[in-house]
Amino acid sequence: MLLKTCSTIHRIMAVLVLSACVVAVANDSPEFAKFKREMMPKVGQKITVVGTLRVGQQGFRLAFNNGGVGVYAAKESGLAKEKDLYAHFGAGQTVKVTGILRYRPAPVPKKKDGQYLQMPPETFFFDVEEAEISPWPPLAPKNPEK
Repeated sequence: MLLKTCSTIHRIMAVLVLSACVVAVANDSPEFAKFKREMMPKVGQKITVVGTLRVGQQGFRLAFNNGGVGVYAAKESGLAKEKDLYAHFGAGQTVKVTGILRYRPAPVPKKKDGQYLQMPPETFFFDVEEAEISPWPPLAPKNPEK
């Protein structure tokens, strides 16, 4: 029993370490560096992007230009709109998002019991509460005028 428990713990630790490495590689990749160079000057500005929705750890991610931007509630007051977003749009759907681009740098790693805690990576995001999200291409009217 003890051997089985140790084996399971080792597997879990391996998965956690691998996950942390994947996040680190994703943000240290040349693609992310290029994406970051393109997006940093736009932080704080209202921009419009078209991309594909992906399910991320913290809400939706909008994939475009070999990168991605989060679309989630930055404050508790936006949780209802985030829930509405999940109800109206699905993963893999192409949408247009207009909003103020935000940036959250990676926090300084913290230790607990001598081990580093897994920290969220740096990310660009839109606060869903203030963003306008619509299907792309726009839906055609049901009764077009002749």
